[in-house]
Amino acid sequence: MYGMSDSEIRRRDGYWPTSPVVGRRGAQTRQRIVAETLRLFEAHGFHGTSVESIAKAAGTSRATLYQYFGSKEQIFTELLDECGAALMRVVRRLGPLGPTPEGFDNLHWWLGEWAWVYDRYATMFVQWANIDTPDTSVRPMVLGFVRSYNSRITARLVSSGVAGIDPDAASLALTSLVHRFNYFRHRGNVPLPALDEATDGLAVVMQLMLFPDTPPEAFAQLPPVRTGPVLRPVPEPLAEVPEPVLSARAAATVGNILAAGARLFAERGYHGTGVDDLVAAAGFARATFYKYFDDKLDLLRRLSAEARTASAELSDRLAALDLTGDEESDRAALRAWLVDYVPFHRRYVGVFRSWVEGSLTDPGLVALAEQSNAAVHAAVLRLLMQVERPYSLDLDVAAGVFIAVLDRVPEAVLETGEDVADEAIADLMLQVLVRGLLNGTVMAHSAP
Repeated sequence: MYGMSDSEIRRRDGYWPTSPVVGRRGAQTRQRIVAETLRLFEAHGFHGTSVESIAKAAGTSRATLYQYFGSKEQIFTELLDECGAALMRVVRRLGPLGPTPEGFDNLHWWLGEWAWVYDRYATMFVQWANIDTPDTSVRPMVLGFVRSYNSRITARLVSSGVAGIDPDAASLALTSLVHRFNYFRHRGNVPLPALDEATDGLAVVMQLMLFPDTPPEAFAQLPPVRTGPVLRPVPEPLAEVPEPVLSARAAATVGNILAAGARLFAERGYHGTGVDDLVAAAGFARATFYKYFDDKLDLLRRLSAEARTASAELSDRLAALDLTGDEESDRAALRAWLVDYVPFHRRYVGVFRSWVEGSLTDPGLVALAEQSNAAVHAAVLRLLMQVERPYSLDLDVAAGVFIAVLDRVPEAVLETGEDVADEAIADLMLQVLVRGLLNGTVMAHSAP
């Protein structure tokens, strides 16, 4: 059996869930394959898990595995389908929303149930975030589910009287932020309190995003939050290796290769991009690539250093924003920052994915990611600490939502398939931040 080619194996009739010949023993084998795949994804990640390792862990052969699943992507799809079904059951039970204690209670319940589903299927959610690129084979299925789910949320928002924000945009922001916030909670990307406290704070911010006129007494049922945020020190930058002096022509060549790398990593992911893809996109030969880069990892290091430098400038600008002026000028300053942030995020999104997926252990990359993330977190906290609120809100939760807006909303908008200008994306981000985190607040005279 092991001498058969993949195509020969796949041509045989499969034992799918509805197959009349699968039987009890076959169903047990199939379930064992699924369970072992989930365990291996958790231990080694999607890219680090092979069909051979799944078959070995499940105590079967590759040939037998292919009778049940055409590929590891198909197993992944089945697991994602389970996650989606669980989330859909929860949204069907979502009650009326609104700027009232009852409306807030319904939203709070839904977020708690979402967190429960997330924790149950955390491995799949995390792995999807790690392989989510436009050419992923399972992406159409996921995007189809997301659109269906968001349409249900939109209908609930319309019936609940959401105003001042487009219901479709509010639905997209709501589901995107809740998903990414739970991703942060699970992976520890930002400091967050325990599950119950994190869900409480997320519920407050999402309630205000949807209904900014919600009175503070609607949150009275929540317990007091802990005092003070967790301040992460920004790591000292690594000693930089001086770049060789290049001629104008060589510098242009390197720039073209870097631009092609950034684009392909965003479109296909780091693992889905080969050197041949890079040189074809840049319009050069392999020899030219290897003249300036040791390998694909070296290219990722260079792009990461670029991203860290640009991120540091943006973080400094964000930290310098002063929210003690008049409301119109404060929001104009934040909008200007967001307008510059969106193309930065678009260029380096493939780099950011490689930072968080967990399968790359290069010390230099880890250090670059930690420096950039800590600097952004510190800048966001400084901005949020200028705000005095008439309700209780954990600042780490507020910072987590703010960073989720930066990290996820630009991509979520582009995934709709609509041609949306960067400034329009920035406007939506600003609207979410103002309604959820800055609306109805009194600005302090100074920030720590």
